[in-house]
Amino acid sequence: MGTERKDFNDLTNSGESCLTSLSRLYPLSGESTVNPEWILVDAVTAVEVHVDRTIEALVADSGISSLPIGGAFLSRYAEEMSRTWDARYEWLADGFGVKMRGEKIQQDFQVLVECRNAIVHGSGHLTRRQRSGLGKFIQLRKQLKSVLDVGVHGTAIVFSRDSAQVSLRVAASFVHGFDRTVLESPHLGRTQPAQHLTA
Repeated sequence: MGTERKDFNDLTNSGESCLTSLSRLYPLSGESTVNPEWILVDAVTAVEVHVDRTIEALVADSGISSLPIGGAFLSRYAEEMSRTWDARYEWLADGFGVKMRGEKIQQDFQVLVECRNAIVHGSGHLTRRQRSGLGKFIQLRKQLKSVLDVGVHGTAIVFSRDSAQVSLRVAASFVHGFDRTVLESPHLGRTQPAQHLTA
């Protein structure tokens, strides 16, 4: 996608699979008959699946489930690890030293997630939570425009002709940065290279 080249040695198997899914969306993103909203929703979903697969693989690779206390812990908390993006970032950081929060690629991807939430939970309008405070509302409007080229008219989100392709590039950049951070984590690779991580 686009002209930026990346090193595929910095990807997990799951990351490669995710980028393949995103690349299949790219030709559709320029079609006038394809709604850009659904390109964006599919892109965020593909990344969510990848991150959740990676969390599952990291947990499995840790060996925690082989211990009775580990099995009890997972039966209680496994679903919590992927309930929200905040939960994903917390578990990744605290459990595996994979720290994404605050990085530019994470912040840009969060704008993509917010746009997806407006589509899915607000029927194409900013949700009540997203417009709950004037400062937050103004900041989100600016971010949507600067990161995704998505305008906000009133509370309705309005896509430009480039928004879908920009969204795919933001998603792909996140995948590359996320996988690089996973592979560089000091807590990984004790038994085998982390590139194998996949569901």
